[in-house]
Amino acid sequence: MATKNDNEVRVSSDLSEGEIKAIQKRRERVKTCLHELLDVHFDEDKVPNIVVLGSGGGLRAMIALLGTLVELKNQNILDAVMYLCGVSGSTWCMSMLYTDSKWSEKLSLEENLINILTVDSWDISKAIDYLEESSEDENYSLTDVWTCVVYKILHQFDEKELTDYKDASESGINPYPIYAAVDKEKLSEAGASSPAHQMKVLRPMFIALGRVKVVRS
Repeated sequence: MATKNDNEVRVSSDLSEGEIKAIQKRRERVKTCLHELLDVHFDEDKVPNIVVLGSGGGLRAMIALLGTLVELKNQNILDAVMYLCGVSGSTWCMSMLYTDSKWSEKLSLEENLINILTVDSWDISKAIDYLEESSEDENYSLTDVWTCVVYKILHQFDEKELTDYKDASESGINPYPIYAAVDKEKLSEAGASSPAHQMKVLRPMFIALGRVKVVRS
């Protein structure tokens, strides 16, 4: 696992201690929801892991995932979701939601979209300062430029780290978030043609956004 002062990311096929604790809390809410919704009872160790997967696609994917979550909330189904997973544009939605530790209890499509798309905080000087600072890093790339493009689209410059979303992730109130990412090493290996071989998931409770070093154990 990684902390805010540690840029190493734990890579393992086992769940982290933090995720295990978070899922234990979330499982009770999922169990209650399924009982009320479907009138079915599950033993504690038999509660299904229901996952919502968000696709990529920029602003379109962001709004689509937000709309889906709002409708799940309206239909009283959202509490049955154990995990929320996204990639690319859908993670824009996720990072916005998880700034609120109880977002799943007060989800509103109209309010969220108004806050995102009408509050213009774009500052070109801030974007330039960010790029100048990033260019001094040895891993500077087009990803840093893309950060400023996203900033322009969303009118937000999120300087938080994933560790800042710990409360929203581990309380059990919200689905546990997973961010999908491409494994650069696997992508460059010959024969690694399957997308499943190229993907990693980032459990965000103990991972800092930005540049990280992968440690395999």
